[in-house]
Amino acid sequence: MVTRAHGMRARRQALTVGWQPPRPPTQASAEPVFLPPPRRRRGRDRWGWYEPRVAAMHTTTRQAEALNLALSSPPTSYRGLIVGTDLLSGQLVVHDPFTAYEDKLISSPNVAVVGDVGKGKSALLKTWGCTRQLLLRDRRVVVLDKKLQGGVGEYTPLARFFGAPSIRFTTDGRGSRLNLLDPVIGVGGDQVDDAGVEIGPGLARPTGQMMLLRAVLAEALGRPVGEREGKALRIALMAATRDARDRGRVPVIADIVHHLLRPAEDDAHTLRREPRELQEWGLDPAFALERMIEEDLAGLVDGETSPDVHLDHASGFTHFDISGLPLDGPALRVVMTLINTWQANMLARRSERAQQTVNVVEEGWHVAAGSIGTIFRRNTKLSRGLGLATIAGFHHVSDLPVDSPARSLLQEAETVFVYGQGSAADALACTELYNLPPGTAETIMSLGQGQCLLKVGNGDPILLRHERSPREVALTDTDSALTGTPATR
Repeated sequence: MVTRAHGMRARRQALTVGWQPPRPPTQASAEPVFLPPPRRRRGRDRWGWYEPRVAAMHTTTRQAEALNLALSSPPTSYRGLIVGTDLLSGQLVVHDPFTAYEDKLISSPNVAVVGDVGKGKSALLKTWGCTRQLLLRDRRVVVLDKKLQGGVGEYTPLARFFGAPSIRFTTDGRGSRLNLLDPVIGVGGDQVDDAGVEIGPGLARPTGQMMLLRAVLAEALGRPVGEREGKALRIALMAATRDARDRGRVPVIADIVHHLLRPAEDDAHTLRREPRELQEWGLDPAFALERMIEEDLAGLVDGETSPDVHLDHASGFTHFDISGLPLDGPALRVVMTLINTWQANMLARRSERAQQTVNVVEEGWHVAAGSIGTIFRRNTKLSRGLGLATIAGFHHVSDLPVDSPARSLLQEAETVFVYGQGSAADALACTELYNLPPGTAETIMSLGQGQCLLKVGNGDPILLRHERSPREVALTDTDSALTGTPATR
């Protein structure tokens, strides 16, 4: 039995434990020594022998709720691809348009990225829009690369990283070609194209050759195509397709020009017109198309599609380098829309594969004007049936007319990344277009590089910082021309 006197004596003689300082020189050793703690006995611990025992308090589970620390819910679902970090809670922000569509968070997989130059849009498009997408099964990425860097497209280092070729279009005749009358693009009309291949039940037909020809011709004429001109164009298209098939080859624009200038008597008599009258209907379209394939679109659409133009690279990455096309004139808009239309028809033929494709358009405003913009917007409306998500980058919303196809394309996107805007008008335009909360315009103007607002469907905007790995930072560098450092290859 332990007496009270013995307990008090034990407390007075308590030893200090742990590493002790060196002893004075008069003692035997000046080295530091370690004194282990005394062995504690469970019975003595229970009665407070070594330290004072605190009396317990009775409580209930309802009262104990107050002991839990406040926890914030994650800003997004865990399903998808990492975008960055929530600046308010520090938690990860995860999003993928196809996954969000599957979870009924959005009704359209299309994405809009808006912001000033140098705020980080390209870094997001290259990482979250490209490299991270290819981590998922049955996912493909197609890039329309307009931005020039080091004499080639800005996404060329990314294509080299994946081992994919860069399909380059130029006006000097040394680049790739994409035939405006490629068999992949049906003549148009019903669900069955000119070759008799069914597109699929319930799947809307992508833009066909006739609608695409009308849009290109309107660009060449600088005005809408008239009714008689349109009729002559359709007759010439059908005649060129028949003749080319009989000769065992693919029709090209030059064949249409030929049939516009020299219509067949049978085609004219079908309309109860003379060949001379049908020829007059098609004179302006013939001369306009001839000028385009000899001048504006020379070496681009005036021949059969090049063998390197396809979507079947093993990496899943397809890079269309159109940075060599001039900004002035219709070449850039026509080629971008032609690629988009060809891709939409190609995906329609492969709809049974159930592959998901991400289409990245770095400079979306190039394809969002005039009749070409109408075609591009129509193709994006078919996203759900084709398994296609279009991620388009824009600079300023306020620069786009309210009734323009570009404005409609921005408004129809249900995943929106808003980066910093230096102008109050641009920030306010983003707030109004996407129905952001009051006071968001000031937040948009104060966003730093790599920071943005993410709005998914009808949810509240999330203030986040885009996160990149060191490898991604090297791959997404766009300042090599200014800093004098070579881009990663």
